[in-house]
Amino acid sequence: MTQRSLTPFTWGHANQGGQHDWPFLMALDQGFFADEGIALTVKVIPGGDALAKAMGRGEIHLGRMGTPPFLQAVGNGSFPDGRIVASSVIGNLDHFLLVVRPEIADLTQLRGRTVGVLSRGSCDGHLMRMLLARAGLDPDRDVQYHELWSQYETLDGMANGELAAQLMVEPLVAQGEAAGVLRVVGPASVAEPHFQWGLLVARAQFVQEQPDLLRRLLRAYLRGVRHCVENPAALRALLLRGEHAQDSAVLDRAFPRTLPLWNRSGEIDLPGLKRAIEVMLEIGSLKAPLDTQALVDLRGLPGRSG
Repeated sequence: MTQRSLTPFTWGHANQGGQHDWPFLMALDQGFFADEGIALTVKVIPGGDALAKAMGRGEIHLGRMGTPPFLQAVGNGSFPDGRIVASSVIGNLDHFLLVVRPEIADLTQLRGRTVGVLSRGSCDGHLMRMLLARAGLDPDRDVQYHELWSQYETLDGMANGELAAQLMVEPLVAQGEAAGVLRVVGPASVAEPHFQWGLLVARAQFVQEQPDLLRRLLRAYLRGVRHCVENPAALRALLLRGEHAQDSAVLDRAFPRTLPLWNRSGEIDLPGLKRAIEVMLEIGSLKAPLDTQALVDLRGLPGRSG
């Protein structure tokens, strides 16, 4: 298929640089999107809340973000027609690691310190509040928040001591461990073991009007997921080259904490989504319950039909 015949499409991401990018990098490298007749462009709009608003305005039709900003955007009306069309590879909170400066031995020592978040309205903004509260801290009074936006996928704040804690995904965690600038406390799933986190979301109008395009997009994405898991040597080779090449030792540490846990099917954990809504209500990020069934439309997944 010639490049001229490909359908251009922009997929929005709330950040870049973590393991959630790997299926896209692989699918693009292997030509899986081109196989589906798609010329894919990834546009990064830092912050799940910012991406949700852009989707609500109709600027982006398909996006990758976490459950908290998506739920809040649907609840507050900034993304009223948002639909969950699949899970991303990082489907639950096993992948979201709470890290602290090496000198922090107990989370109560975060009192009076600054924690880093992508944005206050992004996943880590909401989930950091939950973790701090469960550690006995007042998330509104005991810590300062520094919104990192485009600097989220860097170690600068942890390295220079400006930040005392963050929620991170691989391979940034492994990079920080290798550099000696952070200590892993544990995954956020310790606090919430059953929580649907990573989402692929779309505008309801797009799902209704472009079902074939949606199926092709998700099929290429899931081919990228499977290729990463089934061919880790190819994934390693891909990540060792390019503009943001990773260190081999970092990948040795990151792969065992990522690939075995990935959601390979794209299916949504509906009880986990319900629990996510309950948690958002508990921490005050949602004002009213949401109907899980109304939010989910999985017709684009392979093997599904309308």
